[in-house]
Amino acid sequence: MEIKTDYTRWLTLIIVAVGSFMSTLDITIINVAIPSITNHFKEGLDKSEWLISGYTLTTSIVLLCSGWFARKYGYKYMYIIGITIFTLSSFLCSIASSMNYLIAMRMLQGIGSGIIIPLSMSIAARNFTGKDRGLAIGILIMATSIAVSVGPVLGGYFVEIGKWDWIFLVNVPIGILVVILAIFMMTNFRNNSIPKFDYIGFALLLIWAPLSLYIMSTPFDLQILTIFFIIFGLFILRMIYGHDSLINVQIFRNRNFILAFISMLCLGIVLQGGNYILSEYLLYGKQYTALKVGIMFIPIGIIQGIMSPIIGSSSHKYGNKIFVILGLIAVLIYLYMSSKLTLNSTHWQILTTLFLRGIGLGFSLTAITNLSLVGAKTLEIDSISGVINMTKLLAGSFSIAIVTIILLKRANLQGLISPEGYVLASDDSFKILAGIISFTILAVLLIKEDKKNSKEVV
Repeated sequence: MEIKTDYTRWLTLIIVAVGSFMSTLDITIINVAIPSITNHFKEGLDKSEWLISGYTLTTSIVLLCSGWFARKYGYKYMYIIGITIFTLSSFLCSIASSMNYLIAMRMLQGIGSGIIIPLSMSIAARNFTGKDRGLAIGILIMATSIAVSVGPVLGGYFVEIGKWDWIFLVNVPIGILVVILAIFMMTNFRNNSIPKFDYIGFALLLIWAPLSLYIMSTPFDLQILTIFFIIFGLFILRMIYGHDSLINVQIFRNRNFILAFISMLCLGIVLQGGNYILSEYLLYGKQYTALKVGIMFIPIGIIQGIMSPIIGSSSHKYGNKIFVILGLIAVLIYLYMSSKLTLNSTHWQILTTLFLRGIGLGFSLTAITNLSLVGAKTLEIDSISGVINMTKLLAGSFSIAIVTIILLKRANLQGLISPEGYVLASDDSFKILAGIISFTILAVLLIKEDKKNSKEVV
């Protein structure tokens, strides 16, 4: 049953926005706490990357199938299940006794996140149309933007008081509250007729996604690389020719979606990779405290959070392409300036780059997400939501793997990385990310947006 009244649909938007906030918080809050966690468990940098990559990996895998279960059993009930898994696993993370156990629980967290993220977008898209849909998507992104600011500050504070486990424990009361609100206030709806679940496609994805991340984080292995391409090829063939495949390939016939897909792929790389390397540069290169690093990230979320709803509602009038291009240009300038940072860079120089990042993401993320839904049919919304979010998360995982390799290559003979090494690694990483965004801008310029269709949503 669809939600009809303004009161219930806006209330539901608030509930799913809180869920999106929690999911994003657990990506950003851990960045500044990684040194404390690795020291606590006496592990190295190569293993600590899995605290982020493991979470985003399982999230991205679950993203594509959560929509099917929601259509079959109801969006409300699946959303509640996702929040419950996320909350329980957060508690289990807080009592971890080893790094391996913590990584495993982080991956369980990712399963909950993989349900929450796409269903939040799908629920919002189903309850709103036209200009209201753009505003609703903007509010969802505003919630994640706030998490970008709050996460590092909270993580830094918990590290400062010697309570790194609280970065997970903080989710528990919020999660319980969201579950209660969802049970009593959300209206359920589901599809009466749904296709069979694509078990073959899901099995191939279950092999391909972890294998791709493994390849990015380990030395070259021809056999593993061959297996990867075989599995990936089978997955693509299954999506194209399989009956009721995991991904509705019809969405790739939409030019707006292709633009959104390419842009989100590149922005996903920049988002996670940029966050990770900048945190490492500030913590190890500049020798900032975890709390000070967290405070440095506040402008990103504030600017992005303010701009997202405005861009979301304005794009219905002006189209989405112009906002994407403006945002990508701002991100490119941010990356170029970041690649010039040194150990002598001032606080305000670093802060300026973060302001530009916030402006760029505020312009582009909402417009890209909104653009991906233009002209979409109701039955395509879940596939679009899953693919867009999976793209962003998987790209982020790859980016972190690449950045970690660059960091390790800058290590000295004792296997330790000097402050100068972190600066060199951050410079190299930001240059690579700038090249990716430059390509994205060129790709976007070659695509013509249909202004008439940009204002219509099926």
